[in-house]
Amino acid sequence: RTGIAINYPRNRILFGAPGTGKSFTLNGDRKELLYGDRQADEKTLDLSLYGSYERVTFHPDYSYANFVGTYKPVPCIDNNGNDAITYEYVPGPFMRVYVKALQSSRTDDPKPFLLIIEEINRANVAAVFGDVFQLLDRDDDEVSEYAIQASEDIKKYLASKLGGSPNEYNEIQIPDNMLIWATMNS
Repeated sequence: RTGIAINYPRNRILFGAPGTGKSFTLNGDRKELLYGDRQADEKTLDLSLYGSYERVTFHPDYSYANFVGTYKPVPCIDNNGNDAITYEYVPGPFMRVYVKALQSSRTDDPKPFLLIIEEINRANVAAVFGDVFQLLDRDDDEVSEYAIQASEDIKKYLASKLGGSPNEYNEIQIPDNMLIWATMNS
């Protein structure tokens, strides 16, 4: 728990007809959340001083592997200098934002990190979120009320990004400085 003061809901869905300004509203709220100014010009800011966000659009073929992460083939050079293929854990937008939020939560000046999901209702949300869905319930401190067990892949990835041993990441919870906002059409 960072205790960061945020005047927006941690989890939020804007619902309405197409073209009614849902994404526009979230974009203004995002700038106010991250920079303190709805009109902030990100081209003129030193973005390293602020939290960050990722935006993803769900579609019918979007999956847990896309959203959280999975092993994927990656080109490499083998010991003999030949082209080869290896497999690496490649994080999805949820895991990338989660790691940044955790890294920031360990500092003296934690920043907010935001995941924006456009068109959340276009994908099979239960399949895309999987057990991560359980993390959306927040306690009074705005941290996930119910932790989930991390897979071996996720434990290794978290240890590589956050330090320590994979066994230190047996359970995961969304920190209070990570927000998830979404839009959906009626």
